[in-house]
Amino acid sequence: MLVLSNEEIARLLTIEECMAALEPMYRDVAEERVLFSPRVDNIAPNSHPEGYYAFKHMGGTWPREKIQALRINSDVVTHPLVAGKPRRVKQPLAPGGRWVGLVLLFSTETGALLAMFPDGVMQRLRVGATSGLGLRHLARPDAARLALIGAGWQAGAQLAAALAVCKFRDVRVWSPRRESREAFVAEWHAKGIEIRAVQSADACVDGADVIAAATSSMVRVIEPRWLKPGMHLSCIKTQEIDAELINRCDRVLFSNRRQAKHYDNVMKDTPNVKGESARGWWNDGTVRMERFADLADVLAGRAPGRQGDREITLFVNNVGTGLQFAAAGAYVLKKAREQKIGTELPDDWFSEDVHP
Repeated sequence: MLVLSNEEIARLLTIEECMAALEPMYRDVAEERVLFSPRVDNIAPNSHPEGYYAFKHMGGTWPREKIQALRINSDVVTHPLVAGKPRRVKQPLAPGGRWVGLVLLFSTETGALLAMFPDGVMQRLRVGATSGLGLRHLARPDAARLALIGAGWQAGAQLAAALAVCKFRDVRVWSPRRESREAFVAEWHAKGIEIRAVQSADACVDGADVIAAATSSMVRVIEPRWLKPGMHLSCIKTQEIDAELINRCDRVLFSNRRQAKHYDNVMKDTPNVKGESARGWWNDGTVRMERFADLADVLAGRAPGRQGDREITLFVNNVGTGLQFAAAGAYVLKKAREQKIGTELPDDWFSEDVHP
């Protein structure tokens, strides 16, 4: 059984490699050769005055690679206001000021636990890679100006994926906190990437060919008044957009319309909980999701991507799946074994000699 760290995952998996690993998985989704284990969040009270406890789990079975993935997170969640808008923020309260998230990979041939690693690096890479695949099929070939809304952990992978797909000449970033956007720019300047922070969202999107939202916001962050012919939009959360925006777009593609939005299993009288997934455009009837294609349809050739230079296109990262971890995890596990990276532990620590 192989244990890998976030640092080792970062060495083993680039954004380009993650995109390549996800693509055949999505084609198998279209062929119904996979199994989803939808996300469930168990939500209960805890002693944090502004938070609650959330245990998340999701999984996916990919027979092509003979692998089953399980992702689990044990979190204390709060909903602070940032620039007057509610955010979903996980508090680092585990010993050492850390978070708790794990991915477990199992063999579908033997049932054995093959690998275990923190979810942090891979989870943002798989979100970025998914957006990158959408961008490849929906952005104009000559897209040159990128507007990035958000400057946090997820924004970095969105930028990396965008740069892997398009040759942007102008990249701007905006977030409500000046220190966040300036730190983000400094990080990317150190990597040799030209990017500039701007003072407002309007300044960020002015003249943009692509607008990418990458925030923890629980309300809309892309404004319909920003839309112009030929533009491509993307989001990493359903709350970053709304029905008005969706209905203004000419072509909408979902990351996955086959798996239900995650289920919040909330203990009665849990304080501080926001019903962020219970009700919204995805289930209130304002958007008929069945009329739109998803990424698997496009990658399998069953639905078209962009069809004209004036189309306004939208890619919606509407739900995360455990299958993304199965695909990226299978790639990483193979590469780690080839390069002898990671720490091996005895298999019998994670199996038993009594019938369960």
